Amino acid sequence: MSAKILGRPGMALLLALIVIVPGGQARGASSPVPANVRVALVQQADTVDFQVNGSYQLVDLSTSKSVFSPLNNQESYRVQAQAGSIQVLKAGKPAASFKGPLAVREIKFRASVLSGGGLVTEKNSPDGLMVLGAGGVTRPLSEVSEPVIMGAQGTAVLSEGSGLNLVSLAGKRYRGELEVRLDDTGLTVINELPLEEYLRGVVPCEMPAGWPAEALRAQAVAARSYVFWQIKNMGNQPFHVTADQSSQVYGGYDAENQATDRAVAETGRVAALYKGEPVPAFFHSSSGGYTENSEDVWKTPLPYLKGKADPFDRNDRHYNWQVTYTADQLKEQLAAAGYRFEKVIDLEEKERTATGARVKRLLVSGTGPVGEAVYQEIYNADNVRKALGLKSALFRFERVYDQDRHLAAVVITGNGWGHGLGMSQWGALGMAQKGYNYRDILAYYYTGIELAPYGR
Repeated sequence: MSAKILGRPGMALLLALIVIVPGGQARGASSPVPANVRVALVQQADTVDFQVNGSYQLVDLSTSKSVFSPLNNQESYRVQAQAGSIQVLKAGKPAASFKGPLAVREIKFRASVLSGGGLVTEKNSPDGLMVLGAGGVTRPLSEVSEPVIMGAQGTAVLSEGSGLNLVSLAGKRYRGELEVRLDDTGLTVINELPLEEYLRGVVPCEMPAGWPAEALRAQAVAARSYVFWQIKNMGNQPFHVTADQSSQVYGGYDAENQATDRAVAETGRVAALYKGEPVPAFFHSSSGGYTENSEDVWKTPLPYLKGKADPFDRNDRHYNWQVTYTADQLKEQLAAAGYRFEKVIDLEEKERTATGARVKRLLVSGTGPVGEAVYQEIYNADNVRKALGLKSALFRFERVYDQDRHLAAVVITGNGWGHGLGMSQWGALGMAQKGYNYRDILAYYYTGIELAPYGR
């Protein structure tokens, strides 16, 4: 008798009338942190095309009813926004329309249930199924750990199968499930999957998989800490993180690598904690030789993000870079960042960060549409970096004037890449190469933290 029914497409198990509860054990207590993370893959889209490879169904979440079950492997489905509703096209033809969100949901449970009257019912969920235990006590099947099924040929343990389910979107494959939601801006597509599987698609996108194991472990813990913090602080948002640099880059199943998989597995559920709670373990590519206090770069002071010299960050990619803007190019760059001038007359550095490394406040003077004087102050350091379109706010600049003493150009020379808060990834590489382990690396870049399992 086979009892492998979870994750096995095309397999059904005929359940008898008696299900034995071994030891009467229920599932363990739920974690204070959700087991799954919700990642926004697409936002404000008009149409979305997806395919599945494995066992999936399409579920109308407003009614919890399955619409198509199972979905056909490798067949293309399109979801589009139309007149305030979500329309599903199959093989290019309209197949169904819905008001509420839809889920491309894994079929983790498939069974044929035989009742006493001989009626066979197909089930894609254990919901509504009860098990009979010792002493005649019944319990929902979903609450029982490893129930045993009794049939004509003996007993078998109901357990999970090993099939791999993947859903494809825009040429990338993802573990877990998709959810499609509609609002006034269009369609949002969310990938929901186990948190540790999510990290397998993050770490190789944020750090080269060929880097030393201790650097990869440090990156895994930083990424895990960040997503724990996001889960606890996202409020009513329908997702926890995005898949790009505004959160952390997530490449899904196709990005996974054995070396980074090991880094995720070997660090377990370890996170960077401050007073028992996960920290938003921000990281960046290269510190340029100095990290910063959080209040100098953004706004809010955070005790675990403190500036210091970073002697471990040494590389030939992000040091001594140079950017030159003519006065007109500088005007266009500032306009793209929301600072508008008819003409830029001058730049003046007003303040540096606590380390003295980065420009914290920059005064731009110029003229407006009718020749009036315009002055705009840009702060803190990350806003300065973005306003000037630079890799880092760790820079010096030289002004070049024409023969009439008007600003002709600005030559900017700097070091580093990124905001300069928390862990420098190139610094983590340098520390790993010098023999430091991942705990040493994280303790250096995040002041006063402890490293411990979180969420159990």
